[in-house]
Amino acid sequence: MATTILLVAFATACAFLMGYSVNQGSTCAVTAAKQLVDHNQVTMLTGFAVAIGAAGLICLPLSWLSGGVARVAADAPISMALIIGAVLLGIGAFINDACIFGTLARIGQGEVRFFGLPIGLAVGFAIVDRQHLIVRGPPTANILAEFSIGGVAAIVGFAALLVGAWTVLARAKNPHRIADWPLQRAMAVLGACGALLYAFTPGWTYADAVRAAVASDGASPMISAGAIVAAIAALTGAVVSGIRANAFRFEPPTIITLSRSIVGGAIMAFGGTLIPGGNDTLLLSSVPSATVSGITAYAIMSLTVPALLLVRRRVIKA
Repeated sequence: MATTILLVAFATACAFLMGYSVNQGSTCAVTAAKQLVDHNQVTMLTGFAVAIGAAGLICLPLSWLSGGVARVAADAPISMALIIGAVLLGIGAFINDACIFGTLARIGQGEVRFFGLPIGLAVGFAIVDRQHLIVRGPPTANILAEFSIGGVAAIVGFAALLVGAWTVLARAKNPHRIADWPLQRAMAVLGACGALLYAFTPGWTYADAVRAAVASDGASPMISAGAIVAAIAALTGAVVSGIRANAFRFEPPTIITLSRSIVGGAIMAFGGTLIPGGNDTLLLSSVPSATVSGITAYAIMSLTVPALLLVRRRVIKA
């Protein structure tokens, strides 16, 4: 019982810090794509490198030291299902105008229309679970879950990524800031706390809570409750960060914006089922666990969003 209480307290603290750091950095794959396409800037993309580096320094060593108690992401075949899932994640984020993290940050800044995303996720997961429309490849064991030379090489790579990206952001003339945290610090906290959450409390995200709530086969109440607690803690952290930064401005939804979030959420549910996981899982678990499938899916998703932005720009100009 005491161990369970400590684990819940630990997960809650990590989730709160994650939500706080997401808002501090305005973390969002769509924002990163807009910076790249509209302003030829890679500030947010460099921030993601910091998060991946920080998470990567935790995932594999923690698994080795804990004797496998700490979870690392499983790998998956590089299949058409994986590719389609990654593209759907990008399309859903584009329609919603924010990824999973971006949605959390925008809610923390008062844009309540993004509460439509969990509704869309629920619709998408309910359709997938009941109609069996989507079949993904079977997961495979992560060969780096146990100590190996390859795992050491991966850790060295993550360390180099963290140091390099941190240095670039620290030397920037106009570092991206909200309140008192520079982007590199916010992303390092995001990566570290996210890696710890995925390692010890898998199934913690609000997407997991939504899926558990609509599952047709009766999901575990403990997993569902843990995900709900972590999701609330993350949302609280995002709101607290927004208020502290004087960035919280209540913005009522419209039918159009709410519909975009619902449709985007449903599409992201389809994509997340194929991979599996959303962009948050890819960024903080699959890629830091050095899985080939995670790296591939994250790259495809990250390319899909700017591609769609470029297409939209051309259509508008036509």
